[in-house]
Amino acid sequence: MKRNVMLVLLVVLGLVGGFYQEKLKISINYILDQTEGIPAFFEATPAQRSEWIEANRFDKPFEYYHNHQTVEWLYRLNRNELVALKWTVTLVFSLLFFMLNVALLTLLNPAVSSVKMLIWCYVGVAFLAFSVYATGVLFSERVHFYAISRKLMGALQSLVPVMIIWPASRLWEFTQNTHTK
Repeated sequence: MKRNVMLVLLVVLGLVGGFYQEKLKISINYILDQTEGIPAFFEATPAQRSEWIEANRFDKPFEYYHNHQTVEWLYRLNRNELVALKWTVTLVFSLLFFMLNVALLTLLNPAVSSVKMLIWCYVGVAFLAFSVYATGVLFSERVHFYAISRKLMGALQSLVPVMIIWPASRLWEFTQNTHTK
């Protein structure tokens, strides 16, 4: 019973953390995108910045990017701080979700092999994401390659790794037991 409660709490924590992380990243990207080419924007007060963004918001009811409430405290930051925060959020949430995925895997299947698979998954996907982004920078196609890299890192900032590794480890154990018999 205690194990089931912990599982539910960890999943809820993952869902809430994922939603907040997404809201934070969308808010950062939205501010950066909407203020590009407006040098005086970051010289204004946070209240003026917020008013300007809200006054220029598009009415696109089915598009969350334009139809969300921006995280207010972000208006206190300048462009460089927002860019640094964007990368920091990626790293911090990757680490938090790694720990959350380890906790879930340990509860679901205490075998060390599944945690090792998770570690390799994180290292491999992070390396691939970095390589894709670096390739985009190298070939001056940053925007397109960044989109791919972002999707890869987004998977690591979610419960997706545990949803893949736990069934895979169970299947591996099952096939090993079947072959042994």
